[in-house]
Amino acid sequence: MFPQFITPAIKSQIEILITLYTDLNQRTLEAMQSLSELNMQLGRDLIAEMGGNVQRLMASKDATQLGAAVSAQLTPGGTALQNYQKHLVEILSRTSSSMAQTAATHMPAVRRAANNVAEEIMHQASEQTARAAEHMSKYQMASELRH
Repeated sequence: MFPQFITPAIKSQIEILITLYTDLNQRTLEAMQSLSELNMQLGRDLIAEMGGNVQRLMASKDATQLGAAVSAQLTPGGTALQNYQKHLVEILSRTSSSMAQTAATHMPAVRRAANNVAEEIMHQASEQTARAAEHMSKYQMASELRH
């Protein structure tokens, strides 16, 4: 009497969406891993740069060298931050491209499955409408016979 709720078309749609979301999550995890590695590298670079600045500060022999070393201490991360920004843009660009490609790859199947679900729902609605009309006409005939 009641239509099956999880029809083959709906099951297919769910499976396709799960595959899409799984692939998009995989791209996201890859991006997060790349960002974590980049952040670790920035930390290492900043520590190395600061260590070099401290060594220059300790080894300075005159006021000019001391001034340059102090200035470097006050503005750490020049090269490290430039490298970080460059690699960050590369990672974000690569991630954006990868996500767009993944979505584009899956979209035809998503559209087909959604159309199949819509057609199945329309078909079920037509069948239910026909059954309801049949029951209504039987009810009306029975009602006319009683009067």
